[in-house]
Formats: sequence, structure tokens, C-alpha cells
Amino acid sequence: MSYINLYRLKEHRKRRGLTQQELAILSGVSRPTIAALELGYRSAYPGTTQKLAKALKVRPEALVLLDKDQGSS
Repeated sequence: MSYINLYRLKEHRKRRGLTQQELAILSGVSRPTIAALELGYRSAYPGTTQKLAKALKVRPEALVLLDKDQGSS
């Protein structure tokens, strides 16, 4: 199972100079959902990951941390 790496979502959004609202408009993911993802209150479905990655112009892998990577620092 994979989940959104929340730190990297916010990092990529800020790198693109986008607000949560702007990312919501570009991705079709609601602003409250983006906020919850960034704060770690929610995990994202694969489709949500795809939408966010496309809006941020990154590969989905840039936003996703696989379970096997969780232990590595």
C-alpha cells in the first residue's frame, strides 16, 4: 500500500508557487482535502495522487512514499 508523503506534497506545491486554492482548481481536488493531506489528517487514494501530480507537473512517485521506504532516512 502506498500513501501520500505529505511533506513532499506541500514542498512541491510551494515550489510551484501555488496556494492550496490554486492547486485545488488545477487538480480538481478540494482545498479542504489538500489541507488535510498536508497536515497528515488524511491519506490519498491513487486517483487523488495522480490528479495532484499532474497539476504539480511531477511524477506521482515524487509525492508517494512506499511502505518499503518508510524505514529509510
